[in-house]
Amino acid sequence: MKSIKLKIIGLLICSLFLTSMFSVNITAKNHISIETRTIDSNVDLKGDLIKITDKDSICDLDKDFVVYTYGASMIYDHLYIYNITTGETDELFLGGDMNYPKIHEHRVVFLDSIYNGFKMYNIDTSETTNLIVTNWITAEADDFHFYGDYIVYEYTDSDLYSTEIFLYNIATSKNIQLTDTPGEDYPENPCIYENIVAWQLNEGNIADIVMYNIDTEKYTRITNTSEFESETFPSIYENNIVYSYLYYDKLNGTILYGLKMYNINSEDETTLFTKEEPTGSTPEIFGNKIAYSEPGVSLRLLDLTTNINTTIYEGDMLAYPWNLNGNYTAFTLVKDGIYLYNYTTTQGFEIQDITGGLFKVRAAIKNTGDAEATNVQWSIKLTGGIIILGKETTDTISSIAAGETSHVSSKLILGFGKTVITVSAETATRSQNATVLLVFIKIQ
Repeated sequence: MKSIKLKIIGLLICSLFLTSMFSVNITAKNHISIETRTIDSNVDLKGDLIKITDKDSICDLDKDFVVYTYGASMIYDHLYIYNITTGETDELFLGGDMNYPKIHEHRVVFLDSIYNGFKMYNIDTSETTNLIVTNWITAEADDFHFYGDYIVYEYTDSDLYSTEIFLYNIATSKNIQLTDTPGEDYPENPCIYENIVAWQLNEGNIADIVMYNIDTEKYTRITNTSEFESETFPSIYENNIVYSYLYYDKLNGTILYGLKMYNINSEDETTLFTKEEPTGSTPEIFGNKIAYSEPGVSLRLLDLTTNINTTIYEGDMLAYPWNLNGNYTAFTLVKDGIYLYNYTTTQGFEIQDITGGLFKVRAAIKNTGDAEATNVQWSIKLTGGIIILGKETTDTISSIAAGETSHVSSKLILGFGKTVITVSAETATRSQNATVLLVFIKIQ
């Protein structure tokens, strides 16, 4: 079994001898970090859940797919790709020993411990590409992240204090060392979104969050805490970086746990919440949703728009990390499998602006729900009159973002007389009286 570097959730807590509040275990393979409680094992799942597999492998997801690895005899040589839309899973034998697959835009990057480096699998072309050889023998699931053409990863040369952050460009094969940390300070938990990289900088008993802009090559220390504070586990989406927060004043006996968020554009820091109980650990952000853990208790989902906090899972077998897309949170329960939680709370459509004119009927379909809608089925039907061509048009819109509008049009229409135009999108319908004059459709 490979040697690994333990990452303790709540860095400062460990240094202050409060480890009884947190415990991190490691499975025999894939190095799953398990948050545990000193009670009997249980599985208490909440809400709308889809179980993908019984395999308790670390997983990742994007808009369309969930990916994970598994294999026999402790060698993970199979890549599994679950299609969220169809509910079907493809099992691919890729060889090697795959660890911690990360997916973005139908490309999967993983660490192959036999190859001693990163490889990439393209779902669309079924091609596997060898990337950089790192000779990385100490790794965990959150030691690297993948976005677009970049892999950001931490590499440990000899011990914990020789750890540095690197940025690898898949397109150019260029590898850049982003950090050169002195003494016993060291960075970890890197993440990336578009042109922004962030990580946690550990300095003694405290940690701060540092950001790097790939385009400008500028470093920004976005937190600069006191001796009583620590920020850990950054996650980026668009202009926001969210991270765990801990305040511990031993002299006064004050302890606070929580989540904070930094806006890259405004440079403002917002406290999302703080509590006296252990909470707000290891957040992951996508859109207006943050999935985070209450160590040893549960996986929770915070809606930044409504400020509603929902418990997804409560039990003692939650594995880190978990991941989000526009509609789902994916997570692993050790000895139970991989789950998807559908956090779409409302979904609806509104038919707007039915218009006529030459040859076709056009309509606007608005997504009035609070999440992206995918595979939206719609139709335009004409009832009454003599309709020679274009009596019914049906099709599918691949996606409509929350609050956005998509415009559709009918096939070529040819006919005579008064008719009723009915436009439908999923469960939403709207009708409009009209008259067809050969190739001209007049809305009444």
